[in-house]
Amino acid sequence: MDHVPRWGEDTAKPTFVRLEVLDLRNHIHWKTLDGAVSREKQYLEELQLQLDSRFDNLATQPGWRVIILTGAESIEVLYVWNHPHHGGMSGKIFHRQLFQNLNKENFSKPLAYKLQDDSGSLIVNLPESSEKLPPPPEVLTAFPMTTPFLVKKIWKEVKPYSIFPPTNVHATWAPVKLQPFATPFESFSIDNDTVLKVVASCRRHQTTFTGLFHALVLLSLSSGLRDMKGFAARTPYDLRHYLPSHTREYPWLVPKESICNYVSVLDHKFHPDLVAKIRAEFSPDRVAAGEPLPADIMHTVWSVAARVRQEIKDRLDSGIVNDMIGIMKFAEDWRPQQESETRKPRYLSWLVTNLGVLEGGLGKAETERQRNNWKIRRAQLFLSTEIPSAALSIAVSTIKNGQMDITCVWQDCVVGPDLGANLTNNLNQWLTEIGSLA
Repeated sequence: MDHVPRWGEDTAKPTFVRLEVLDLRNHIHWKTLDGAVSREKQYLEELQLQLDSRFDNLATQPGWRVIILTGAESIEVLYVWNHPHHGGMSGKIFHRQLFQNLNKENFSKPLAYKLQDDSGSLIVNLPESSEKLPPPPEVLTAFPMTTPFLVKKIWKEVKPYSIFPPTNVHATWAPVKLQPFATPFESFSIDNDTVLKVVASCRRHQTTFTGLFHALVLLSLSSGLRDMKGFAARTPYDLRHYLPSHTREYPWLVPKESICNYVSVLDHKFHPDLVAKIRAEFSPDRVAAGEPLPADIMHTVWSVAARVRQEIKDRLDSGIVNDMIGIMKFAEDWRPQQESETRKPRYLSWLVTNLGVLEGGLGKAETERQRNNWKIRRAQLFLSTEIPSAALSIAVSTIKNGQMDITCVWQDCVVGPDLGANLTNNLNQWLTEIGSLA
């Protein structure tokens, strides 16, 4: 789908269209880092620019671009895409394929110079391949729904909030605002040794990193948002495991290798009794003072983390029955649907998405054997603000034999910068602490 633009973005039925040619100069941009300015500062400035930039000319240009920041000994590759084209796992596939190609023996070293050439040699003639676009997941397989599930989801969409007020888990602390589109962010990393120790602790407590992140975010926000009685959160998950390969209609399709939107979501509720228990065990003053987590609150954290992991497991074990994708066919026009979401109270306080492990890191022995090979130093996923969705979005990705990178984004003027910074500081401190105790 990387060479297919989208026509009719502002219509009821937008479609992908085929291009005959693709000018890579519209999509790949090389920028040389200024040696007199901090490399990290230039990286963060470019990252902020890309997070807040729109994709124009979507009817004639696919919604993706690659920004390459070149330094003396390494490069930063920013792959930026429009979400309707594909999801986060597709970004992971892109980076895996890029990494593999960089390390091929016949990789063309002068490519950087070609990409800065104005001769037109980077205009690529595209094959007639539009019939091989990955189809929507509901075309590949049926998404059966039970009547109670269907009624509950439809009622949630249509019920009048003037009569039925928000529940005690709605994110009333972050009202929906249409402006501005700016996306502030914070990020931090955890070294590989700490990652391995936290993974071991998660296994001992029957949970995963995703479950632990939800529990720690709940702890931080319960302490920081004292007026909230409860919270709701979301976990996106990959549908590729449930979609068939090499079907009669699509014999060429392998979903696990396809760059497309094969993703669904699961929501979690954290009710007032749990939030009250957390506040009784751990106060904001102790958080502000940077005190270590006491045994009773850690017991609660692990309990919540295990519960979230079980909810995710139950959802995955049920396959495609009662999946949110099955509801989507009832929306004939997504424009009024999304507009209606902006008029409702926000439901989700946060979202945690975990891309898992990316190949590209090298252990000590591999580093000696493959001294001249490319390797990945960090891999960060940043989500631009989605106005009616979660107020805070936390993304996690890990390099094999390397560090884990955690990012947190929010909409400017909806979430205060102090809240976002405090959340990431708490996560960093608490994960390091858990790793030190493992």
